[in-house]
Amino acid sequence: MRVCKLLHYALSAALLPALASCASASIASRKTLASGASMTLRPGERVDLPDGSTLGYVAVVADSRCPEKVQCIWAGDADLLFELAKGGDEARKFHLHTGIEPKSFHADGHIIFLDAVTRGSAARATIRLNP
Repeated sequence: MRVCKLLHYALSAALLPALASCASASIASRKTLASGASMTLRPGERVDLPDGSTLGYVAVVADSRCPEKVQCIWAGDADLLFELAKGGDEARKFHLHTGIEPKSFHADGHIIFLDAVTRGSAARATIRLNP
């Protein structure tokens, strides 16, 4: 029984620094998007806005864009899902598109624009925040 307690304490002591570094890394990696600036996000990433709200890039919902080096009749469209949360309020979900409307979202005095999207299921989205 005494060996089990010692093992428990040893494991706890070994894991504590690892858990602490994970927590501090996620706090340190938090980004803020300034008004008038652009930023590129990966699916699942969040960014703070100047008004205290948080913008999250959820996922690519659909992507019918014409493949590179192929001539198409229509360029196609990428549909991306985002969410915007302020304080303890429930997040508002919205879609932004590359080929059709809406290409921007108006919220709390800001306009969020979708400027560019890379290809693939983990496509990076470049967004711009205007006042």
